[in-house]
Amino acid sequence: MTVTDNEHHHDGQDEALSALARSLHREWDSPELWPSIADGMRAIDADVAARQTDHGWRATGRWKALAAAAVIAIALAPTSWLGWRWFMLGPKPDAAAVQQHQRLLTEDALAAIERSEAQYIEAIDELSRLAAPRLDMPDSPLLVNLRDRLEAIDMAIAEYRAEIDRNRFNAHLRQQLLWIYQEKRHTLEQVQEYTPDAL
Repeated sequence: MTVTDNEHHHDGQDEALSALARSLHREWDSPELWPSIADGMRAIDADVAARQTDHGWRATGRWKALAAAAVIAIALAPTSWLGWRWFMLGPKPDAAAVQQHQRLLTEDALAAIERSEAQYIEAIDELSRLAAPRLDMPDSPLLVNLRDRLEAIDMAIAEYRAEIDRNRFNAHLRQQLLWIYQEKRHTLEQVQEYTPDAL
């Protein structure tokens, strides 16, 4: 079978199908059909008109709400501005009084630190007094080394004390001085632990 024969065969089937469809066609009267369609169209038109009317009322309601919000905003704007100016630019505490209060707090904290330092220095001086007889012992390499370390520590303490006298509120210098005192205490403890026959 060729392509042309195949096409003729399908065309014949199409014609037979069309003839069969024409023979099945039936018509009848439907007097209710067009009036029901017209009623449906009128209902749709009425619904659209109602929505447009309702939308108009809603639009009016929206405009009223927007107008009320604008009136409230216009009424609150000056009040808010005045409140902000009073809060931001209003009466401030006296700067000198605030500075004096901060200085008192700082001086109280400094006094407490100086009391603690004085107690620590007294304890180290007592330890130095107890270690003095050992430091006066005949020379041994360890004692010579410890004496030299104590002299260097005492010079560093003197330098830091002089700097702190110039700037009493420098916490970094005070921290460094505390570290030096701890090093002195550790060195004095080594002197106390020294026994001449250990070498």
